[in-house]
Amino acid sequence: MKIALAQIYPTLGNLAANYALLEKEILAARQNGARLIIFPELALTGYLLKDQVFDLLPGADEYLPKLKKLSAGIDIILGSIESQNSRAYNAAFYLSGGELVHTHRKVYLPTYGMFDEKRYFSAGSQFQTFASVLGPTAILICEDAWHFSSAYLAASAGAENVVIISSSPYRAGIEKQWQNIQSGIAENLAVNVLYCNRAGVEDGVTFWGGSVVYTDDGQPLGRAAELKPETLLLDLPENREARQQSVFVRDERPEVVLKELSRIWQSVL
Repeated sequence: MKIALAQIYPTLGNLAANYALLEKEILAARQNGARLIIFPELALTGYLLKDQVFDLLPGADEYLPKLKKLSAGIDIILGSIESQNSRAYNAAFYLSGGELVHTHRKVYLPTYGMFDEKRYFSAGSQFQTFASVLGPTAILICEDAWHFSSAYLAASAGAENVVIISSSPYRAGIEKQWQNIQSGIAENLAVNVLYCNRAGVEDGVTFWGGSVVYTDDGQPLGRAAELKPETLLLDLPENREARQQSVFVRDERPEVVLKELSRIWQSVL
């Protein structure tokens, strides 16, 4: 199955320009035969929004119907802000056939160093597996993936594909850290990992790119360039051998995990 990872350079706070960029990438991917295109975290808005979050919420919500229409010919995963029950979320949408099929709200909001997401966003509270063109799929947003429990829960619910979208800034060693996370999830849980990061600069912060796909045996299938925009077009094989031989799939005992977590939780209360 052909998929596209659109490692774009969105413009901070410019919904119209970013929508035009998304539309261009979607139409090109569809023309090239892709059945799914994946965009980074907060692709519609840019990342370092700060107080702009609340100003942009109405406009971002208005662009969702337009993006739904674009999904009539190709499935779309993208990050944006979302307004729900008077709260703002850092969200990811799965669009297919002109409909919103699934929404994931970022659970782990980084609030340290340069990150201040808890000040502007409410946290999500669940990791769901849903049917997609790839098969059973779960979406994680950036910091979610740094908590192995996120991918574990998704795989325990039957996910065979874990899509990670991010706006990850560059710092020394970040490439290796992400590679360890991505390959570890893929190999240990026997899932395909599709990682889409952004490129470009916002307020002096550089985003490093490096979008990549790992197959369910933990091996990289293809990788985008670092530091610059690029659309990675790949054929994702339907290879189930690694999953069929996986110790996790065959032998995992989630009832033991649940029992022990409950015991540990009760002991600290």
